[in-house]
Amino acid sequence: MTRNRKKKLAVRAEANGTGHARAARVHTSPPKEILTADVQTRLIGAFAAAGWPVESDGFPEFGTWTGWLGPVGSTLRRSREWGSEAHPDDPDHNDLTVVPELTFITPKIPHTREAMVLELPGTTPDAEIVATVCDELGRARAAEVGKLVNKAACSLCGDRYPAGHLLPPTQSDKLLLCPFCVFDGDILGSHPLRLAFAIDELTDKDVAAPAGWSAVTALLACAGGRDFGERLSEAGGLRAVLPHWSDPDQVWVWLPPGDLPPVLERLRPGTSLATLVAAVEGAHPDLRDRFRAHVAETLEEDEEDDAGGGVRDYLVEELWPAAICYAVTATTQIQERPKGASPWNLLEDGFEEGNLADNFRQIGSTLDADSLGPVFTLSIGVPFIAEVLGLAPKP
Repeated sequence: MTRNRKKKLAVRAEANGTGHARAARVHTSPPKEILTADVQTRLIGAFAAAGWPVESDGFPEFGTWTGWLGPVGSTLRRSREWGSEAHPDDPDHNDLTVVPELTFITPKIPHTREAMVLELPGTTPDAEIVATVCDELGRARAAEVGKLVNKAACSLCGDRYPAGHLLPPTQSDKLLLCPFCVFDGDILGSHPLRLAFAIDELTDKDVAAPAGWSAVTALLACAGGRDFGERLSEAGGLRAVLPHWSDPDQVWVWLPPGDLPPVLERLRPGTSLATLVAAVEGAHPDLRDRFRAHVAETLEEDEEDDAGGGVRDYLVEELWPAAICYAVTATTQIQERPKGASPWNLLEDGFEEGNLADNFRQIGSTLDADSLGPVFTLSIGVPFIAEVLGLAPKP
């Protein structure tokens, strides 16, 4: 009886074990499907929320999603093999449980080589993706800036840059300038449309391009208004016109490396102009009024204007974001090019009324460049903003 009982118990235990194992197999969830469309949507949204200018076609081409995130290009695909015409979320052609792969490169239009190539699983949390790309982008720019060889001189100030970093503000290829000399009064025959295309060609292909070209872009885009992109398109033939020429909010701004004042420290290594302006004005909501008071004090002007409405207001609202951009990128260039000429010295006379009027006229601006408003907003506003933000050089 004892042997039979033990045998029965053993058989029963084996049966129970098998039953539990079978039940476990029945209730195990199948591998979760991962849709690349969802990953791409979250990716674009995460970088937009972080203050980056973003673009996306909204559909995959040859099995690959593409994005443009500031100076970074992104791809998302399920297979390492390129060229598939099937949608990456088509279950008849792809295993939807395979984790898709994200790749980030800069510059976003490779010229000879990429300065950064970063691969991450598509299941990486959004916040981690943004933080990792930010860190790697900052390191990539710093590494490329450290390799620069300054063999060419700006035709006006003489400051030395890599030859490709000096651009033509006129029709002449012999006149090549740095970012802080293009609106100087000694420049005749400005050609801002040509300069705009030259800036895009440089910044799209070179992650180490001078930060000051962002400020030139911001100034032309802010002055040109929403129609400037269309004017560029008409003049450019088949050349692509980037969105920031119609929407200066999307201009990419390189921030100074290293320690930043509290108002900017969350934004490194770069940001959209809209995010930069929002951060500055959020921290200093009275900045415009302080600028107006500073101008009045500088000009010793306390008389009333002709309309009897108080002291004349020289602030040109449309150019205010450009002034902020100049203040920040001048500091970026000082820190990245410590042996170069100080942008602050160049900007003392860097905005000349006649030059601005010539440029504004050609880009179809509705601003009155023949007045003192644009000149004062820039020439007085830029160093004032830098001082308020704690970016101005110590005396």
